[in-house]
Amino acid sequence: MITRLKKNFVSICFFVFILSLGVGSPLFAEDAASFYKGKILNFIVGYSPGGGYDTWSRFLAPVLEKELKCRVIVRNMPGAAGLVALNYMTLSAKKDGTFLMISPVAGAQLSQMLESEGVKYDCRKFNWLIRLDYEPQVIMVAKNSPFKTVDDLRKINKLIATGPEPTARAALSTILAGNALGLDNLKMVYGYPGSAEQIVAIMRGQSHLYSPSVGTALRNMDELNPILIVSKKRDPLLPDTPSVYESKLTPDGKKMMDKLLPLYEVGRSIITTPGVPPERVALLRKVLLKSMQDKELLEKGKKLQLFADILPGDEVEKLVNDMMDLSPEELKNIKYVVFEKFQS
Repeated sequence: MITRLKKNFVSICFFVFILSLGVGSPLFAEDAASFYKGKILNFIVGYSPGGGYDTWSRFLAPVLEKELKCRVIVRNMPGAAGLVALNYMTLSAKKDGTFLMISPVAGAQLSQMLESEGVKYDCRKFNWLIRLDYEPQVIMVAKNSPFKTVDDLRKINKLIATGPEPTARAALSTILAGNALGLDNLKMVYGYPGSAEQIVAIMRGQSHLYSPSVGTALRNMDELNPILIVSKKRDPLLPDTPSVYESKLTPDGKKMMDKLLPLYEVGRSIITTPGVPPERVALLRKVLLKSMQDKELLEKGKKLQLFADILPGDEVEKLVNDMMDLSPEELKNIKYVVFEKFQS
């Protein structure tokens, strides 16, 4: 009996010792690192090739390959402004840390809050790894467009703007700006999977407005002109483009914009699936944060019009959890403006 008690005591002490090491210990870090060696890491892009999400993903792929000693495959999975890819990350992707994705800015959270049709994910259950950038949206027109100012936008009976779907970043920023500016002539046309298709629509005269991020805007200045920044202040990268807040705004429209613009602070953030072992989440956060602090890498990014504005994963996670709380009356009003008011 004494011998058995001693054995049990030793086993318990060893178990407690292992627990005391914690997931951040070298032992667990080594296990997580060894897991990725030789593995295939899937980087899911919820949009078609050519846009900011695709550019960021392909830019980071070789970085992750080098740091994790794995092979990274970038897979474009466009549909419903990233919703198809988000559902895939929840329902189909392995929950082992081998699937990453840059979450759609604002749209992922708003679609869930508004209970949009087809949402099968919960943003609070994803593992948020890092925010890559935080860029405001830009209202842009074709180079040969007659629209130069907000007043010009009021002079046409039907002002057509595009987006993948109502809660997508490009569409939502146009809706918020149009609502705040009192552009009752604005009509939204959906079904465009990414930036490339929306730029083509403007060039062909099928639409008048498109709202990319600042980085995407800078990459397409040969074809498009910026006329407004959808932010409280001007952006230093486009200093001559006025903020929407410099125009006269309707009280209700301004209130809604004030409420929803913080959604954009999550920026382009990398997520992995729910259920990933914590030591792997910790390793992915560490690797991404270290890489995105490398000056040489950041300079390479700037040449691709990728301007980093980093926020660690745990802070992004807190930001997501804190903002997903709106009153029933606020949600009702937002649903009307986003889904009904500007439907073509």
